[in-house]
Amino acid sequence: MSRRRTSRIRSSVVLAVAAALVPLGSGTAGATTTAPAPVSSAYCTSVVAGQSSLPADAATFMKAYCEWGAAPDVPKYMKLFTDTGTLMDSGLPAPINKIAIEAQMDSLLKAVDYHFQPVSAVPSADGRVVFVKARNFGNIGTNPNAPGPAFDYITTHRLVLDGTRVEQGRRFWDQTELFRSLNPALPNLFATVPAVLPAEPRTRNRLTAWNTRDSAALVAGVDDVVKLTGPGLGAQGLTRKREMRAYLEHFFTRVHDLRLEPGRTVRQGPVTYREWVGHAELSKEGGTKRTITYGITERFTRDARGDIAWDLAFETLDLVADECEINNLRRLLFPHLPECRPAG
Repeated sequence: MSRRRTSRIRSSVVLAVAAALVPLGSGTAGATTTAPAPVSSAYCTSVVAGQSSLPADAATFMKAYCEWGAAPDVPKYMKLFTDTGTLMDSGLPAPINKIAIEAQMDSLLKAVDYHFQPVSAVPSADGRVVFVKARNFGNIGTNPNAPGPAFDYITTHRLVLDGTRVEQGRRFWDQTELFRSLNPALPNLFATVPAVLPAEPRTRNRLTAWNTRDSAALVAGVDDVVKLTGPGLGAQGLTRKREMRAYLEHFFTRVHDLRLEPGRTVRQGPVTYREWVGHAELSKEGGTKRTITYGITERFTRDARGDIAWDLAFETLDLVADECEINNLRRLLFPHLPECRPAG
């Protein structure tokens, strides 16, 4: 294995726990100091007070998760997992085990002043699977008298519980939201999205629509959709279906092939989460194509009028930077990593 490939895997493992347990929606990373924020979200306040409507085991876990997020440390973090618990993230070759989780969380908390706020949790009927949406914020560096650049972004975590602890976790997020705080010049893939011509869906099957990159089928498959949010869009999102198609088509200009399989689906009240996991062949513009593990989550929320808000979570860092550039971005956070020098 080449030195560059080795550093890629090792640094990916570091960031596999950078936002706590396994991504939804887009966030905004600042370049100065983070705005004052409450220690706990309103959601966590109710959970810790025992006012959650979650199934019992899921409620116990979320209480511990909220308490850890308000004051992160390694011992409390490790108690969130079973003895065989694992975490997975886009780009990692395989889930990481507790030894790697503990070592890398320790490295993370020595590098950043980090806070984690769950803002919602949607469980399966038995409480064994929970999709958690969370805010991640803080500053690079740990000196309160000289805070470094601020970061603030949203993640989605799909957690499989064994009792009150995590057996399997997977995270979905856009890494550019963290690294743009260190390098404001890091591109937003969706800063400019070209218009697209009308097109008819080629399939009614959602998995097939993702794997054949059929934007018309993906948009048409969300009945009564009135808003799409996702990486690079901000809170305002998109409200016109042709803009939603254009957004997906632009995504597919960098994601050349998708080989996804259905993951977990959870429905509770007006909210449905769907998970798609597998591999993607991708590149930055004009870059070398490479295949990595990849995941996408969709969240559909129906309001009282019957309208649906559609929210996507996926990673775009590999779509705007190559392996060497990503390695050197990570060196800004973890200076001990070896520098990557572009070939030639």
